[in-house]
Parts: sequence; C-alpha cells; structure tokens
Amino acid sequence: MKILSATQIREGDAFTIKHEPIKSIDLMERAGERCFEWIYSNAPRIFSSITEERDWIFNIFCGVGNNGGDGLVIARLLSRNGYEVRVFVVEFSQQHSADFDLNLAKLQKSKIPVTFIQTVTEVPEIESGSMVIDAIFGTGLTRKVEGVAANVIQAINKSKATVVSIDLPSGLMDASNVENDRTNIVNAHITLALEFYKLSFFFPENERHVGITKLIKIGIHPAFTDVVETSNFLTLDSDIKALLKDRSKFGHKGLYGNLLIAGGSYGKFGAPCLSAKAAFKAGVGLTSVLAPKSAMLVIQSSVNEAMFIAAEDEHILKGRVNFDGFDALALGPGIGTTIETQRFVHDFIKNSKVPLVLDADALNCLSMNPEWFKDIPEYSVLTPHPGEFSRMAGEWKDDYERYCKQVAFSKKHKVVVVLKGAHTSISTPDGRVYFNTTGNPGMATAGSGDALTGVIGALLAQGYQSVDASIIGVHMHGKAGDIALWDTGYEALTASDIINCLGKAFLSFTLPSNK
Repeated sequence: MKILSATQIREGDAFTIKHEPIKSIDLMERAGERCFEWIYSNAPRIFSSITEERDWIFNIFCGVGNNGGDGLVIARLLSRNGYEVRVFVVEFSQQHSADFDLNLAKLQKSKIPVTFIQTVTEVPEIESGSMVIDAIFGTGLTRKVEGVAANVIQAINKSKATVVSIDLPSGLMDASNVENDRTNIVNAHITLALEFYKLSFFFPENERHVGITKLIKIGIHPAFTDVVETSNFLTLDSDIKALLKDRSKFGHKGLYGNLLIAGGSYGKFGAPCLSAKAAFKAGVGLTSVLAPKSAMLVIQSSVNEAMFIAAEDEHILKGRVNFDGFDALALGPGIGTTIETQRFVHDFIKNSKVPLVLDADALNCLSMNPEWFKDIPEYSVLTPHPGEFSRMAGEWKDDYERYCKQVAFSKKHKVVVVLKGAHTSISTPDGRVYFNTTGNPGMATAGSGDALTGVIGALLAQGYQSVDASIIGVHMHGKAGDIALWDTGYEALTASDIINCLGKAFLSFTLPSNK
C-alpha cells in the first residue's frame, strides 16, 4: 500500500474530482459520510463506560478549511441519527474554504448549536465522558499551530474526553514535525485516516498523538492510486502472498538453501541457537553454525538439525572461514566486540561472495570501525535496533530525521537496512522504504532479533532477493509474534514462542496442497 505526501493527497482529490467526475462538495460529503459510518458503528464500544445512550455527547471542533468541512458533515449526520451534537468552529482565520461555507450554511439550517471560537475566553469546557471529533486541521497545515487554535487543542488534550481525529490529529504534519510545538498537537485516541496513511503515523514519537489508526476509504479514483509514484509503502498480507514462492513436491533440502550462521561468544551461545532454530522454521534446507569451540555441546544439543563448525578459539569467533557451499551468510548474534572479533568481522564481510545478514555485535564492530562499511557486499541486509543504528549513522533530532538517515545510509552503502521496532522500516539502496504492519509490544524481548536474523538468512538461502527476503522475513516474524500472543500475553512472550509460531505464520499464507 502506498504512503503519500500531503501534496500528493491533494492531487488525488483533484484527480478524482476531474475524472470521476464529482463535485468537490460531494467528495467532502462522501468523506464525512464514511467517517460518520465508522463513528456510528463504533460509538457503543467507545462509550462503553456510559450506560445510557441518551447521555452521549459529541463535541465537534472544526477548522475553517476542508478538514473542518468534513467535521460539519459528520455533525449533521450524527444529529440526524438522534445524537446530541455541539459544533465549535475554531475561527483561526477569516478565510474559509468554499466547501466549508457551503456545509456551514446547511448546518445552520438545523437545530445544531454552533459556537464560533475566536479568542481564548471562548474555548469551552469539555465534559468528561464525552467524545471529541477533531476536525480542526488536516493535511493542509504547513506550519506549527499558534493562537486560538493552540488554546483549543490544549483544552482537548486536558479533557478526559475520547478523541477521534479526522485524517490527521490537528497540529501534526504529514512527515517532519521537528519544528512543531508538541503541546499544540491533538493527542487522539483514534485517527481516521482518509484513503491513505501518512508517513508521520509510523514514527514512535507520534504515537501519543495518533493513537490507533483506522483507514477510511473515501473513493479516491483508482487510476490515480495506480500511477502515483512514492518511495514509501505499507506492507500488507496481500503483498507477502504475492512474493512467496511455491514448493514442488519433488523438492529436496538441497533446493532450499544452505545457510551459515556465525555467532556466539562465551556466555552468549543461545543467540546463534535461536537464529538457527528460526532459520529451520523459515524453510531453509541446511544450516551450519560457526561458533567458538566451547559452544559445540550447547549448539548440537539445542538445535539438533544444525551442523556445527568450530572457530579457532574456545570462547570467541576467530580465524578464517571457508564459505564454500553456502548460499547465504548471517553474522552477529552474541559475538561480542573484542579486538579479535572485530578483525573476524572485517575478514568475514570482505571475503563473503553471497548475500549477507549482519546483526547485533557485527554492526557494533563495524560502527567501531566505520571505514569498514564500504567493504560490505552490495544488497547485504543490516538489522539494527535504534541504538545500534545511532552508532552506525549518528544521532537524530526526531524520528523523521532518523528516517532520512536510514534512507541515506542505504543509498550510500547500497545495503538494505531493517530498522527494528514497531512498524519496522526496511530501506533499500534505491531509496524505497517499507513499513511493517505485524508484531506487538510483547516481542520487545531478548532473542527476538536473533530469530529475525535466522528468518531473513533462511529466505536469502532459498533464493529470495535481499529486499523481498527482508520484507517477507519481517512480516512473518511479526505475524508469528501475533499468533504467539494469544497463548502468552505480552509479558510472557519469548523469542522461542515467536520461533515456534513461525510455522503457523507461513501456513496462513501457504496452505499445503495435495500435489
């Protein structure tokens, strides 16, 4: 699914108005109707703490642009269906959009009370237990909020009302918010995104503003969606299904790849074990674990299916590696950062001739020697968490700058960067970014990243290209975590639970046939 900028979204509206064709006022009516339908259907759940339906109150705050016009449509439809509605027009400007004024005229013919707010003294008290519909600013906002609109937003945030924002929480920009005053951005419980998600929805620092997002389709012309170009995408189940390869009934383990996982140091032998277990659950044919000599018993007893290759040292990775026969390589889980290990990492990446996954301490070793990044084979996959990425690319002011650094890093070094977290982002050497839609907070646990390394390595070994292996691997890893969650809850979820549910994750896409 494409993620578009505010400018592109306005272009989509204009394209639809011209080619459907439809009047702009009717497109606004349609957007308002779709939002009303969602609110009307979900109001009983949202108002679950209020026993009497007659006590429900909708406070609708509208700006004077098209987002405010959407709010006026919602107000009219809620009132028509018997709900108590109060409309507050936040008149931060005397310049109104034409469609806003047309809908305001319709509303004023009804009995719905409309209050104009022009000064701070006119900002109302908002009842606890009521619902606020925030339709003050949408994608048309181009600067931080000040004046009376800021006063209204602060009052909304201080209230104990349930807040539903239309398209964007008012005050939030669609991408960068580095110059924004966060106290003047609505903290929504639910954001009803019109037709397209916005880039800012996927940055951790904006969670308190965006809340839960729900996509509301308003009928933007499909021809526009098909042709509009973007660098940002949201990965859905349908995308994964299209990428997965079929298996032949005559297939054998030699067809599904031979993966080498190099990992472990004294006290950290569990990390490569988790990677190897995950690799087998992700369909690899063969896996070998290269680890310090003293890890042999641990690895061979923990991962019965894996072969063991002893490094030259008892406790750390050290020495030369024979890469013959391997289809993909993974390096990093639990290896530590000693001087000898750093040298091992450098030799490993310089001599590898096949796709490579770099994780954990492999990335830390490289960050200690940044001149080595140039030696990473093109289209290798790097899987840092935010702390590791900051050591790789430097600190950032906000999450948008982090996003820009990630894109720049992938382009500069011609690598795929899998930046882990909620909505893990996958950046490619050509500047595209894919945001993941699976996973949950219970996956923030030791070993979860080691499992992801094994999954991506297994997919590379099976012949998937680096970008596809990363997209599929991240999505399946998150889906396995979501499946495991139903048995464990957030707190008890472990990396082993994720690994054990990988089979069900793949099964949800590829039911076995009777060929």
